[in-house]
Amino acid sequence: MKHNLKKIFKRVITALTASMLILASMSACTQGSMSNENGYEKYVTVEGRQMRVVLYGDISRKQEEVFFSDSSKSTLVMLPALGVPSPNIYFKPLAQELDESFNVIVVEPLGYGLSETASTERSVANINNDLNEALEALGVGECILLVHSISGVYGLNYVLDNPDKVKGFIGIDNTVYEDELAEAFAMEKEYMLNGIEEFNAVRDSFDSVSDFRLAITQNPAEYGAELPQIQGYTYSEEDLEEYIHAVSLSANESIRSEVSQMDQTLLAVKEKTFPDTFPVLVMMSADNAINVPGWEEGHCNQVNLKSDKHRLCILQGSHYIWYTNLSGVVEQIRMWRTENQF
Repeated sequence: MKHNLKKIFKRVITALTASMLILASMSACTQGSMSNENGYEKYVTVEGRQMRVVLYGDISRKQEEVFFSDSSKSTLVMLPALGVPSPNIYFKPLAQELDESFNVIVVEPLGYGLSETASTERSVANINNDLNEALEALGVGECILLVHSISGVYGLNYVLDNPDKVKGFIGIDNTVYEDELAEAFAMEKEYMLNGIEEFNAVRDSFDSVSDFRLAITQNPAEYGAELPQIQGYTYSEEDLEEYIHAVSLSANESIRSEVSQMDQTLLAVKEKTFPDTFPVLVMMSADNAINVPGWEEGHCNQVNLKSDKHRLCILQGSHYIWYTNLSGVVEQIRMWRTENQF
């Protein structure tokens, strides 16, 4: 039984965390500033539910509230890939590298990480409405979006729909639409939906989610719930605890809804491009550029390579480029930031 459980968990966690492989500035308080490499969590109310965000950078505190100390820094908002159990844990190494240059906010959308599940279907419009509500609750008037994988779809639409709220876009192997990719994405959708069903069957075999979480805690490797392996970075025991908590809550109805609508989601960026004068940095995975027909072409079609505001580069690595090439990703972002004077 344990062997079968491990296979199921490996399959589901792989599907949810590696999907698409184929294919504020806020007012400062006056009571002193501090920094914390683990970030500071906040919960904001979105569609009546609690959404968790994690802030990285210099923070000021007033009673129970935390805020960025330096409102002159640009706010960098990080949005995750489809269904990752813990956006905070996945982005943490990158957020820590960038928090001297930006006020960094890692968003855990409804249904992700330690956020509550959503009350609406996970369409592009609803997901972006949630993001808009969260940023307003945080007092973020203007930001730079950093997106990974499927969030590239949401991000491009958010840029086009809210030109006064976004001043730059950073894509890390962001999802694009190309006819050549349609069949691969359809297969990925079915694979993920099957994985979600298997995951829920295992979770439902326990008396409670707490019992389920305890079983994972006692043997993360047996359940395929180990922390991501990021070259040159070591997670803490607290990180493992948070990750296991998030895994126990993952593959929920919000994620199922989002995966089920993948076809419509991808069509939401068909033939859409970034404005020529809008600052864009796209970093493509070399593995996907080589191995996935239509991947490089789709990215090239979203930008204007003749525009001095658009930069597209291919970096060594797989879909989660910063796992093995953290320094390369950070270097590209810092150069782009300097060029655009953010």
